[in-house]
Amino acid sequence: MSGLFDIALLLAFLAGGMVLAKIRWAPKNHVVDAIVRYVLWALLLSMGFRIGNSPELYKNIGTMGLLAFATALLAVIGSCLAVFGASFFIPGLKRKPLEGRGPNRNEPWPTREKLRGFAAHMKAPLKLLAFVVAGLMVGIVTPSASFDTGKITSWTLDALLFFIGTQFVQSGTSLRKALASPAAIAVPLATIVGTLASSLVLVPLFSLSAGKAMALAGGFGWYSLSGVLISNLGDPTLGSVSFLANMFRESLALLLIPFLGRSSVPAMAVSVGGATAMDVTLPLIEQSAGPWIVPISFMSGALLSLIVPFLVPICFKLG
Repeated sequence: MSGLFDIALLLAFLAGGMVLAKIRWAPKNHVVDAIVRYVLWALLLSMGFRIGNSPELYKNIGTMGLLAFATALLAVIGSCLAVFGASFFIPGLKRKPLEGRGPNRNEPWPTREKLRGFAAHMKAPLKLLAFVVAGLMVGIVTPSASFDTGKITSWTLDALLFFIGTQFVQSGTSLRKALASPAAIAVPLATIVGTLASSLVLVPLFSLSAGKAMALAGGFGWYSLSGVLISNLGDPTLGSVSFLANMFRESLALLLIPFLGRSSVPAMAVSVGGATAMDVTLPLIEQSAGPWIVPISFMSGALLSLIVPFLVPICFKLG
């Protein structure tokens, strides 16, 4: 029952932010963006502190890193296979003729300028990782906390989801129009199926339960949220692994998108981006596959982002 209550509470905060934007009582876009950024930094600092303040967690960083990378790699492979398979049945997933500006299949592989672009894309995740490391170091040198750090991260997470709901409405996305495209629905669905199915390989390899394996992968690259969700559900160790796994997924996506976007099924570039296909990886997807894929990419990332706060706790509660 508590699991359903947690999910309902997250939905309430998300919906509350959307309602505030709908009735035009929300702050301006740039103010909301700044609030989300600062709240996110606070979340990551808190998460790092929780890891560092628990000796049994930071002593197992090596093992956690191996599980995290395996989770990310399997998620990427599973997503690609699922979208590739779906491309034989769903129109709009395979390459379309490009018009005007945009890459074509005869272009050379990424140039020095594109590599610089990749480095620029990596600045944001590295900056967020720095907040986790800072919190980790503070937690290591600080005596065991006498207060409940879980409650602090829980309250901060609620605030983050509230303003994410506001952001979603302010972006002007029309769910009704986007849902009318078969490809816009097929890509996130295939991403979900491929990611969760591939995560089951972790069960025999790392002696995990199926539910926790799927919870690990169910962040779809949204590392700042998925790790906190799992930590607040009572498993800080698995939450830390989830954070790393989804960060690895985003990093792998940035490496693979320029190649997948030029393949016969460029929708695979959207799939590996997961939840980040609506923001962080969207420019790279557009440059690699062409402008035609932007609506599919944005809608896929948006739908995956909306489902993460509910899918991760549901999978985790399955045990």
